[in-house]
Amino acid sequence: MRIKTPMGGFLAGVALLVSIPHLLCARDNNDTAHKSVQLAISLIEKSAATYVDKRECFSCHHQALTMMALNRARRAGFKVGEESISMQSRFTIEYFKDRIDRLPKGQGVPGGPYSAGYALTGLAAAGEPGNKTTDALIQYLLNSQNKDGSWHIRTHRPPLEDSHFTATALAIKGLGKFEDPEKRAKPIQRAVEWLIKAEPKTTEDHVFRVFGLQWGNAKKDSNDAAGPLLKLQREDQGWAQMPNMESDAYATGQALVALKESGLLEPGSPQFKGGIRWLVEHQEPDGSWHVKTRNKPIQKYFESDFPHGKDQFISISATCWAEMALLP
Repeated sequence: MRIKTPMGGFLAGVALLVSIPHLLCARDNNDTAHKSVQLAISLIEKSAATYVDKRECFSCHHQALTMMALNRARRAGFKVGEESISMQSRFTIEYFKDRIDRLPKGQGVPGGPYSAGYALTGLAAAGEPGNKTTDALIQYLLNSQNKDGSWHIRTHRPPLEDSHFTATALAIKGLGKFEDPEKRAKPIQRAVEWLIKAEPKTTEDHVFRVFGLQWGNAKKDSNDAAGPLLKLQREDQGWAQMPNMESDAYATGQALVALKESGLLEPGSPQFKGGIRWLVEHQEPDGSWHVKTRNKPIQKYFESDFPHGKDQFISISATCWAEMALLP
């Protein structure tokens, strides 16, 4: 027997039936992303703990990026070990505390402004308050800013340590968090002006140009800078580090994070969904994303409990960016 209903009720019922598959698809996508993130978190935590046990030097890939990724995951409601973030912040502070007298003299930071900026950005993510060590790192940055407003990379180890845009954006972030508002205004403004004028060449350049302008409160310029980054998305929906390279998780993850933070790309947009789908489809069963290194090693190899052998440092960096992109 067929029950008669008013036309409005009938149409509403049809609309509900049509929308159910889309609702189920969205839920399935969210569940998949959630599982991807939790797998990545466990692996990042394990490797970061091993690093501080075996090494004495601060790194962007095992300290700063892991603090950034794990803190964002915790804020998004994911399970993160109580000590996972604080362990890395203590390690970072202790490393630079031993160099505190040298920092204001422009010494004591092997990676230059890039490393100092990443250290401060990681500590900011961990929620560390300002202290004598962060003060010394800030003084190091203020003393090393170039006349044109930028900060420069000193050693070139692509893609992480290869961009003046990265060094400049991270310095802006550090100053914005730990320097007195009156003292940081002019250095940050000069840096923002450099970012607006400079021409990016790589995806890393584009990404940190967007971040730097966003962190420097030049939000309209950040949105404008995000446009060219969005245009670099490939047909496979991923991003590549360089025009002559294939899409990988490092470039795709950081591009999605930058575009989302700029506000240009909404999480529900087809381009963003395509990028997320690329990441999910390329995640390894162990929770990692594998990216091949294009660096010649400058340190003796050691096993950090992250997969992929000689590619472990770029791969944990890629996994941190991919995890941040997947977070709601």
